[in-house]
Amino acid sequence: MVSEKQVITQSSAVDDKDHYGVIILGAGVSGLAANIQLKRKLGFTDVLCYEKSNDIGGTWNANRYPGAACDIPFSVYSFSFAPPVEHSVGTQWASQPEIMSYLHSVQRKFDVKNIVFGTLCTEASYSRETGLWTLKIKDVKTGVERVRTCNIFISAVGGLANPNLPPFNVDDFEGSVFHSAEWDQSVSLKDKDVVVVGNGCSAAQIVPELVKDVKSLTQIARSRQSIIRRPKAPDSKVMYWLRKYVPGFGYLLRALIFFILESFFLISDITKGAKKREKTLEEMDKYIKDTAPQKYWDDLKPDFDVAAKRRVFDSGYYKSLNDPKITLLQDDSVVNAKGDQVITKNGVKVKADIIVLCTGFRVRDFLFPLKIYNGEGVSLQDCLKENKVATFRGTCVQDFPNYFWLMGPNTATGHSSVIFTSECQITMMLKLIKPILRKISQVKLLPVPAPSVEVTAEAQARYNADVRKEMKNKVWEKDGGVSWYVDQETGLCTTLYPWSQVHFWWKASWPKESDFKRLGM
Repeated sequence: MVSEKQVITQSSAVDDKDHYGVIILGAGVSGLAANIQLKRKLGFTDVLCYEKSNDIGGTWNANRYPGAACDIPFSVYSFSFAPPVEHSVGTQWASQPEIMSYLHSVQRKFDVKNIVFGTLCTEASYSRETGLWTLKIKDVKTGVERVRTCNIFISAVGGLANPNLPPFNVDDFEGSVFHSAEWDQSVSLKDKDVVVVGNGCSAAQIVPELVKDVKSLTQIARSRQSIIRRPKAPDSKVMYWLRKYVPGFGYLLRALIFFILESFFLISDITKGAKKREKTLEEMDKYIKDTAPQKYWDDLKPDFDVAAKRRVFDSGYYKSLNDPKITLLQDDSVVNAKGDQVITKNGVKVKADIIVLCTGFRVRDFLFPLKIYNGEGVSLQDCLKENKVATFRGTCVQDFPNYFWLMGPNTATGHSSVIFTSECQITMMLKLIKPILRKISQVKLLPVPAPSVEVTAEAQARYNADVRKEMKNKVWEKDGGVSWYVDQETGLCTTLYPWSQVHFWWKASWPKESDFKRLGM
């Protein structure tokens, strides 16, 4: 539940100009990092950020369900320019309140006050004639719209922003229904019959928390997961003391944990990771038998190639299955909810007062509901559909000058920190736009069209050919794919980066100027 310490009152920045040098959409971890680094690295301050909610944090602001926590160690799931040495958290597996507390402290430290809250962008279009982006901005509460222009347009809205709608009819259900990312704090679960739909990371965190108070909990899982024992983290008081008082120790610990996580990437390779997957299966089987009740042993075993789905670190889920109040309906799905019952595909009828949807997000409805148009009036979404989600390093898109997409297609990672990934993208972006921002700052009358940079068609095509080729060496697309990483219509993995994070850092840190074309410089 949301603690009192999390209730932060944010004040919106004054938005009284028609034009800004840079506009950022989203104040989650990526948007916050880009905002800070523009000023910190380039000294550029003509920046405005629009955030649809009333606080920073993005997915961590939205996901306030019981048990919400990060499955990446906090030393790595933090900004390189703001190590969490001053944050005494109970564990490296930081909880949602602890992460939000950290993000608020970063906002204060870097005096980030240029965010307009409760505001979203509904449409953005680029003009070849002016070299500027035009954005349609809308106040979420009042519905009042306004228009703004900018030179550099940064999208940091994230992929885990729009929950999947219920995959079954709930119109005739008498109880409460809500998604894990839209937790209804007004609904009490005490002594209630609760149905949890789904068994991904969110469900694995929610179930152990809910079972403490509910009358009964039935979990309905359509498919299986690879849930593994959560590794022990360096959480001792000595480690905290060293991080806080020994200069450089926090960075050393961060590097050590980063490379340990990198070693997990090998398991995704079809050939090179075969032995690792086999060993992981053996460890999982032992962990299931050591922790979960025997009646669920067969149900909990993966029926897919391990690593084809994101692994789930167990924070108490298997142990909670021993509670007599829990019933797991594996390999089943909900087809209807009516009155006080949930009906499954296998014909099971479950009494329910509350339905909790752990059904994921609309990750392939890119940037929904925002529409982005290039200079020819073609939407980004149509370009992605036509070109099989082709981008350049998930950051730049051909024919979309001065547009930068943080955590775009094929940038996510199943083994490491997305904060590291977005920082790498920001590094590449800053190098590309530095000459443009310098000119904006120094020249009173800019040429028309205004200066711009965009990836060449050749560079994008070459990069995506490499992505598709390397993807064949990974387990994610095997047999058509079994997870949300893969677009089920095309069978293509459009979510993950097919190389290591070291590789991503290297390529993003030194972009080739020949891969881009500049105008008006």
